[in-house]
Amino acid sequence: MEDIKKVKNIPMNENLYSREYCKQLAHELTDGNIITGMTLGQLSCEIFAHAYVYYNFHLLPRFMQNMKAFKSFYHSVSDGVDLEDCGDKWYRRLAYRFIWILPTFKI
Repeated sequence: MEDIKKVKNIPMNENLYSREYCKQLAHELTDGNIITGMTLGQLSCEIFAHAYVYYNFHLLPRFMQNMKAFKSFYHSVSDGVDLEDCGDKWYRRLAYRFIWILPTFKI
C-alpha cells in the first residue's frame, strides 16, 4: 500500500508574519501529527516565508510587480500556505531559510 502524503492549507493572515507565531504553529502541526517529515525549523521558515512575500510584495519596484513570474508567485502565496509531509524541494527550503533572516517591515 502506498503512503498518502498529508497536506494542510493555512489561510494567509497577519499572524503568519510573526516568527514566534510560526514557531508555535510548527509545534502544533508536528505535535498533532498533521504534517510529518519536516523539522520545526523547516515548518516555521516555510510558513513565515509565504507571509513575508505576501506582505512585502508592494515593496518591490513596480516593473517587478508586473512581471509574470512575480505576479504568479504572489498569487500562489496569497492563497495561503500549502504544506505537505516532507516539505518542499531543497532549493525552496534554502530560500525559506534566507527569508527567515531578512528584516521585517511594518504591515
